[in-house]
Amino acid sequence: MSGPVHAALASDPVLAEHYAAFRKRAESALDARFVALIRQAIAAVHAMEAAAIDDAALDEGTRTALAYARRIPFEHTAITDAEAAQVIAHLGEPKFVAFSVVAALADAECRAALVDLPGLAGG
Repeated sequence: MSGPVHAALASDPVLAEHYAAFRKRAESALDARFVALIRQAIAAVHAMEAAAIDDAALDEGTRTALAYARRIPFEHTAITDAEAAQVIAHLGEPKFVAFSVVAALADAECRAALVDLPGLAGG
């Protein structure tokens, strides 16, 4: 694993290893293509990803989940229970939890890159 969070944790290899394992575990609960789409959608919200996702090529449940993911960085408090229920209906509760973790980590990793977290952490 690489990226700004991992680089910031470089001075603590045990913590870096645990973070990488946690991220891998969450991602492994979902389809790899779906994980990539989640990460791409979050990066686009932060203006870090130029390529737009072709939502037309996706099934309705995946489109709904990605729309939800796009709201996590700046609109998370406005997400309703009904919106969450739609994603849960598509993914199931366990995968919804994994989806939430993947999206939250993608958001945190984008923010870490934007502020040069490794530099701030002395990494």
